[in-house]
Amino acid sequence: MGARSDDHNHQRTQVNHVRRALLREFAGLIDVSDVRPDQAEQHTLTRSLAALAVRRMTDCDDKTAAASVIDGRDDFGIDAIAFGDSGPELILVQAKWSDRGTAGIDTSAALKLADGFRKIEARRFARFNTRFQAMTEKIRAVLSDPRLTVRLVLAVMGEGTLSQEVRAVFDELSDEFNYLGPSMDYTVVNGEDFWNQVRGDLSGPEVQITVRMNKWLRHETTDAFQGTVSADSVAQWLTDNGDKLFERNVRRSLGLTSVNQAIIDTLTMDPESFWSRNNGITILCSAIEPRYNGSRRSPTEPVDLIVTGASVVNGAQTVTAIHRANGLAPDSVCLADVPVRVICVPKEADELATQITRSTNTQNHMERRDFIALDPTQVRIREDFALSLDKIYVFKRGDMEPAPEAGCSALQAALALACGHRNINIVVRAKRDPDLLWEEGPGGAYPLLFGGQPSAVQIWRSVLLYRAVSGALHNQVTKLEGRAAAIAEHGNLIVAHLLFRLINLEILEDQDSDWDEEIATVPSRVELILKWLIDRVDSELGTTSFVSKIFLDADKCRILVDAVLNRLETGGAAPDVDSNYRPIARARVRSRPAVHVLIDAMRIEAGTKLRYVPTSERERLALQRWLSEQPDRGFATWVPERGKPLLWEADGRRYSPTGLVMHMWQMAEWTEAPVAVQGPKCWHLDEAGSLADLASQLRDTESDLLTPLENGAEE
Repeated sequence: MGARSDDHNHQRTQVNHVRRALLREFAGLIDVSDVRPDQAEQHTLTRSLAALAVRRMTDCDDKTAAASVIDGRDDFGIDAIAFGDSGPELILVQAKWSDRGTAGIDTSAALKLADGFRKIEARRFARFNTRFQAMTEKIRAVLSDPRLTVRLVLAVMGEGTLSQEVRAVFDELSDEFNYLGPSMDYTVVNGEDFWNQVRGDLSGPEVQITVRMNKWLRHETTDAFQGTVSADSVAQWLTDNGDKLFERNVRRSLGLTSVNQAIIDTLTMDPESFWSRNNGITILCSAIEPRYNGSRRSPTEPVDLIVTGASVVNGAQTVTAIHRANGLAPDSVCLADVPVRVICVPKEADELATQITRSTNTQNHMERRDFIALDPTQVRIREDFALSLDKIYVFKRGDMEPAPEAGCSALQAALALACGHRNINIVVRAKRDPDLLWEEGPGGAYPLLFGGQPSAVQIWRSVLLYRAVSGALHNQVTKLEGRAAAIAEHGNLIVAHLLFRLINLEILEDQDSDWDEEIATVPSRVELILKWLIDRVDSELGTTSFVSKIFLDADKCRILVDAVLNRLETGGAAPDVDSNYRPIARARVRSRPAVHVLIDAMRIEAGTKLRYVPTSERERLALQRWLSEQPDRGFATWVPERGKPLLWEADGRRYSPTGLVMHMWQMAEWTEAPVAVQGPKCWHLDEAGSLADLASQLRDTESDLLTPLENGAEE
C-alpha cells in the first residue's frame, strides 16, 4: 500500500511540475482561438506538450517550438511538425495530455498518425489545415531529398507503454517505408522524460571553463591535474559563470567577510605572497581535455585544461575574494598564483563526488547545515518549489535568502517542519539549537523532517504558518510583562507546534484549499493558545519555575502541550492573563543602541548578508536607478563589531548602519535627502526584519531617561 501511494504521489508531482512548466513557457505562444473557452486549458496543455517534444528533439527555442504546432481540425493525427537541423529530417509529433498522468496512444490514434504521414508522403497537402499550409514549402523540400529521414514522436503524459497492436501499426509503417534502408523510426517521450526535461531546464547547460595551469602534475590513476593558475584567470571563471561555478559546493560564498577581506588585501597589496598564504581551490568536473603547448608535454610548459561540468567544491570564498580584488586592482591580481586541483569524476559516480566534497571541506570550519547541500533531496525540493510554486528555495549557507513573498530557506523550512512534527523532541531540539535539525543517522532530526521529501506545497504552507505565528506572538509580547512575556518569547516553537496540532494537516498538501483563510485565523488562535500556555506553565510547573529552561526540557514541554490541548479541546474560555503580567506605564527611557543589543545577544552570524530597504517611497524612487546600475550597492555583510558592523559589498569598507545609508545617499546624489536617518531600520535580514526590528525583540528596557540621539539616528 505504501509503495503504491508513493508511486501515486510521484506521478502527481510529475504532472504538476510539467503542467506548470507548459503553462509558464507556452501559454502566451500557443494558439487556442479555434476552441471553446471551457476547453482552452486542456488544448493548451496538449499543444504545449507537442511543442515541448519538438524543443526536446530539435533544441529550438520556445517560440519556434510553438510555431511548429498544427493541432486542430484537419490535422490527421499530427499535432506538430518540425525539421532536423543536421540534415533532411521530418519530425511528426502526436501528443496526449492527461491531468492524472495516464495518457497513452491507442490503436485508433496510431492509425490516424500513420494515415497522416501517408497523406504527407503522397503530397496531399490540400487536405490539411491552415497551420500546416504555412509549412508546405519546407515539407516539399525535405521530402524531395533522397537522404530524407522521418521520426514519429509519441509524446504522452503517462507511462508511454505501447500495446502490441499499436506497435504493429508503427512497425508495419516503418517496414514499408524502410524497404531501401532504415530512414524511419518512432520513439516515445513519456511523463518521466518530460519531467526530467523541465527539471533540467532549471539548471541550464554544464559549466565549462578553461584552466591554464603552470607547474602542473598529472595523476593518471585518478584523472586529475594539480598546479598553479593565475588569479586573474580564476576571476574570469566567476565573471563568466556566476554562482553556477559553485553548484556542487556545500555552501555559496559567504559574502564579504573579514576573512575574505584579508584575502583581498593580500591580493591587492602583496600578490606575490598569495600562493604561500592560501590553501587553494579544488574543482570537480565530468571531463578534462588537456591541450598541451605544441608537441611537448612538460610540466615546465603551461597546459590548457578544457574542463566540462566544472564545480568549485572547495575554495568558493577564495574565488569570490579573487573576483572582487580583480575588480579593484587588476594589475596586482594578475601577479598572484593560486594552487588549483582539477579532479575528473564521472557523472554516474555521485558518491565519489560527495566523498571528495566532504573531505575537502572538513579542513575548514563547517556547520552541520553545510553538508545538506550534498543531499539530492534538497535539490529536488528546490526544483519542486520552482516548478510547482514559481518560488525560490535556497539551502546552501551563503545563498541570499529570497524576499519573504518570493520563497524561503532550508533553515526556515526545517523550523516550520519541526513545529509541525508530532514528536515534541524535535521541537525542543530546534529550540535548543537549530543546528541540531541537520543531524543525520538513526534518530537524527534531518531524516525525520526531510527523509520522505515533503512537497513544496507542504513546506511553503508550513513556513507561512510559522511566519504568521511569529508575527502574532510578536504582537502579543508588546501586551505582556515579566513571566508572561518570557513565556511568549521562549515558548514560540511550542505555540507554533500547538497550532499545527489544531489545524487539519491534510490541507497542507491540498493546493486547491484556501490557505489564506487558514492563515487569517492565526492571530486569534495564537492569543488563545498563549493564554492557556501561560496559565498551564504557572499551574503545572509553578510560578517560580525558570521560563528560560522550561522550553528546553522535552518532558516539561510534553506536559504543557498535553495540558493545553486538553483545555482547548474542552472549548472553555481561556483565563485572563494576570494583571501582574500586564505592562504598566513607565517614564520613557533611553534604549541601548540596536547594534549593541544585537552583538551582545549574538543574534546575527558573522558573514550574514543584509539587504538595503528604503523606508519611504520617496527614498526608493531617488535611489532606484543608482542601485540598479550596480546591484551589490544594495547589500552589506555583518561584522559583529560595535563601531562599524556593516561591510559594504560595493567598496569593501566598513560603516555604521546610519553612516552607510547617508554615504549611499551622497553617492547617489540625492539632493533632497533628509538630514537624518535611523540606519538600523534600512538594513534587513530577510523576513526576520530590519536591524531595528531584531533589536526591539531583544532589548531590555533600561532605566536611564531617554535623551535625543545625535542626528536622530539609532546605531
